[in-house]
Amino acid sequence: MKKLQIGLALSGFSFFAILILRFVRVPFLDPDGNASNIASFLIMGAVFYYFIKRFKLPSLIYFRAPRFTPISTFAIFFAIAVLFASFAHEKFEMKPWNVAIPGILFLLSIGIGEELVARGFIYGVLKERSHKAAILVSSLLFGLMHLNLYTGSDWDPWLAYWHVASAFCFGFFMCALLIATESIWVPVLAHALFDWGVVFDKTPPVRKDLPPISFPFWDGLASPFGDFIFLFLPGLIIFFFMKPRRIWAPRWFKSLALRIALHWKLVDETEDKSELIGQY
Repeated sequence: MKKLQIGLALSGFSFFAILILRFVRVPFLDPDGNASNIASFLIMGAVFYYFIKRFKLPSLIYFRAPRFTPISTFAIFFAIAVLFASFAHEKFEMKPWNVAIPGILFLLSIGIGEELVARGFIYGVLKERSHKAAILVSSLLFGLMHLNLYTGSDWDPWLAYWHVASAFCFGFFMCALLIATESIWVPVLAHALFDWGVVFDKTPPVRKDLPPISFPFWDGLASPFGDFIFLFLPGLIIFFFMKPRRIWAPRWFKSLALRIALHWKLVDETEDKSELIGQY
């Protein structure tokens, strides 16, 4: 029953985030809607940051500068490699400054708003109950939140399925960056850069009066495969290297090593020796 209540609450908060994106508007000096788009994501981020602080979620520890360790450095370089790989398949062009500057601000606002909802709030709510569930459920809800882009005449089941699956893989990768670097600002910046094509894509935007795109069954089913390879698997690799490893050795050797460590005061004598032996 408790799990159901948490699930419904998180779904409600996710729907609330979508409402903010849909209805926040700047009523003046905004003929193109740029200020409204930026404001809606920033307000969403501010509201959910308030929730994070109000409920004292464990994700508060990630609101700091990244910690540079071997695993965080590896994760950042991995993210840069994935980013360059995705850029290699896109065609970008530099926009005029009156478009580029608001566009960059918009991309940063997307990163701030969506990361504070998914990795800050949803992940933070679930983290103490189950770390694995926090990663998977926050990524899944992040994916489902993108269904609001496919409503009414824009509905296309295969495009919706691809976008949800793609966003799930992306959210999983962002979780890996968050945990490896211990800073939410790394996924915020990565999120903005991965969305670069939203503003700087050279391809003309799709006209609204075009019919929905449809795919054959197997093509549609396999459409998120590239995101699985370039986002989900890199996230798994980062998590793999973050997981503590046990070093196999005979028990007598572990006991001898522990005695030496105690003799030279390398470990605390008050700790449980059986647990210390089991860690190695």
